Amino acid sequence: MAKPNIKKTNKSIDKFNKIVDASAKVFREKGYKAATLEDIANEVGMLKGSLYYYIEKKDDLLYAVVERPLNEMTENLKAIVNSSDSPSIKLEKALNNHISSFEKYQSELFVWISIEWFKTEFGGEIATVGDEYDHLFRKIVIDGIEKGEFRSDLDPKLMTFAIFGVYNYMQRWYSPENKYSFDEISKQFNAFVLQGVWSKP
Repeated sequence: MAKPNIKKTNKSIDKFNKIVDASAKVFREKGYKAATLEDIANEVGMLKGSLYYYIEKKDDLLYAVVERPLNEMTENLKAIVNSSDSPSIKLEKALNNHISSFEKYQSELFVWISIEWFKTEFGGEIATVGDEYDHLFRKIVIDGIEKGEFRSDLDPKLMTFAIFGVYNYMQRWYSPENKYSFDEISKQFNAFVLQGVWSKP
């Protein structure tokens, strides 16, 4: 399936990025299905018809919202997996990459985790990127088991699901008003995961 036909030029990139940011905010607040192009245009401060200079349909914006953080997270994770660090260090860096991405792209990742994109035109494209991220994470767990750093009784697939469950649920409860800093959350969550996977001496 082809990627969306997003009509960007050098002169329009800044405006397009503002549209994507607005789309992420609107999709998070209203849900993708309920959100309209008019809602997004109002958020940006432009006429609805002007959006068609950049996109053809709402699905194009959903893809743009989710693609940006997922690609960045995946490229960072590739570098971690391919490094010479020990599995334990790789896992800690991977966890930090995940939570720092959430800090940077809160609305975008909320939209991704809501999986409203699943049955959209570009759902397959988005799923492919998500699957790559999952497999890279799983590779770290497998490596740790094989090298004896992680418990031998762990199932890599289930362990990866468990990790994502802990971190991704932040989308449901995190708020700047809850007084937990990202640094504090990262330290607590990382310790919880690492202590759970390390093999006993």
